[in-house]
Amino acid sequence: MMSPTIEDLSPFFDDPCWMCVLLARQANIGVILRRGPTQWWRVTLWNTKNDTFEGGQWFRGRIYPEKCDVSPNGKLFIYFAGQWRPRNVAKGYDRTWTAVSRPPYLTALTLWPEGSTWHGGGFFVDDTTLRINSMQDPTPTHPDHPLGPLKQLDGKAYAILTTSSEDREWPRANPANIRLSCSVQSRHDPSRGPYFYDFSRAASRNTYTIFPASGPQDPIASFDAYWADLDQSGRLVATAGGRVLAGTITDRNQLLWSELANLSDEKPITMEAPDWAKHW
Repeated sequence: MMSPTIEDLSPFFDDPCWMCVLLARQANIGVILRRGPTQWWRVTLWNTKNDTFEGGQWFRGRIYPEKCDVSPNGKLFIYFAGQWRPRNVAKGYDRTWTAVSRPPYLTALTLWPEGSTWHGGGFFVDDTTLRINSMQDPTPTHPDHPLGPLKQLDGKAYAILTTSSEDREWPRANPANIRLSCSVQSRHDPSRGPYFYDFSRAASRNTYTIFPASGPQDPIASFDAYWADLDQSGRLVATAGGRVLAGTITDRNQLLWSELANLSDEKPITMEAPDWAKHW
């Protein structure tokens, strides 16, 4: 990793894209959702231990990050997406759907047609159990994309909303002994355990404030980012435009950044998923 030399992230917000990240709870994995150009999304797999990045498939339509999740072991990705194409409706996929894939690919292993944006999406309770957010109970899968080895729970996956900054913390390593505060809402479901982010405002710059995890609560520093968190090792990480960055706080409480990846110049390409990502 480069020496932390970046003090101001503002220039990165001129990038023609924005990104947010879903971090696996029990593996050094992050799933990056990048949007830009406007109707295009790309999934990138991030190994947070060695900071390697594997670009995956592109999707033209809409992905809803606030309704997505990555399994605790980082091997599966559940996402909610829509394209509103008549041919999708004719094939039984409907206008919107929830699907499970192997990141960084979007090829559906399991798929639930939805049709609207009122529901849809879900989260992993554990590596093989997920909860689906649907108006139907039970929620049927598409006949060509059965449940496979997964166990499905139905019901409202996002029933509890809170704006408390205290709820934005993850129960992870925290060697820097800090906590993040942000005004963006977070959501919590008792069956899941950890708190997680609501990315519905991810296209806007959000101001994060760093506080000591304990002791005097005077702020240490603040910064703007599309997304920020402490990764599995407790490192401060963030996205600004198409950049993935790691932050370091100096002895003088100065916040410095190093750039881990620059994905801002990526352009949509056609990419077929490998065979291992097409089947259970």
